[in-house]
Amino acid sequence: MTEATGSRRHEPEASPPTAADELWVIDATALLFRAYYGMPARQSPGGVPVGAVLGLGHLLRGLLRRRPGRVAIVHDAGKTTFRTRLDPRYKADRGEPPPDLAPQFDLARAFTAVAGLLTFSVPDYEADDLMATLARRGRAEGLAVRLFSGDKDLCQLVRDDPPAVVIEDPRSGDVSDEAGVVRRIGVAPARAVDFFALTGDSTDNIPGVFGVGPKAAASLVQAFGDLDAMYADLGRVEALPIRGARSLAARLAVGRGEAFLARTLVRLHDD
Repeated sequence: MTEATGSRRHEPEASPPTAADELWVIDATALLFRAYYGMPARQSPGGVPVGAVLGLGHLLRGLLRRRPGRVAIVHDAGKTTFRTRLDPRYKADRGEPPPDLAPQFDLARAFTAVAGLLTFSVPDYEADDLMATLARRGRAEGLAVRLFSGDKDLCQLVRDDPPAVVIEDPRSGDVSDEAGVVRRIGVAPARAVDFFALTGDSTDNIPGVFGVGPKAAASLVQAFGDLDAMYADLGRVEALPIRGARSLAARLAVGRGEAFLARTLVRLHDD
């Protein structure tokens, strides 16, 4: 068919990237915790606990058998971050790590570096912030990005537009693209930060707005788009087809400060 007929030549769809085409970013701190609780305790000849680091090595070896082209490893740098200064409640209920795990955080960072894997750990930031930064930089270089973590905060980073960003849960192998994020939390990645600002995150001890659950939060961000638009027109909440809309509007008014604080805590830094 010629262009004059108004028809468009069919272009074949691009093949999805293979492991060799992707940048893999792996949260080693999360894997270390998983290894600690899933592996028997071990000690080095000098009596230093090493079971979790050994387990981390096994888990990484299993992933790397898939032969990714580019790999970056990220670690948390410690409990104190800019988020704990903004809100002392942040992750305050987690307590201290077990005594035999505490020395293995530094060992894990040393291990991944000595193993020849590009390793990042930045004081004042969390592994998730490093994943966000590497995802942005990878896309800027034209690379599809695969983030290995079970943390739902990373849903905000997922993109279908090429080069794509997906999350893979290293425990289950489940992969989330944008549709997967919607199935998981009820909203698209672009709305995830505002969604979590309303619901909070019990894992990180972020309260959010008291009495606002996932269904109501999803309806609110779908109706308004973000917190700013919602709080600029809070009176409209009562007219939404949401169960208990009138009392919901009152709860939102009371929880305004918590909502905006939660959004600051949940939003990942990609710089």
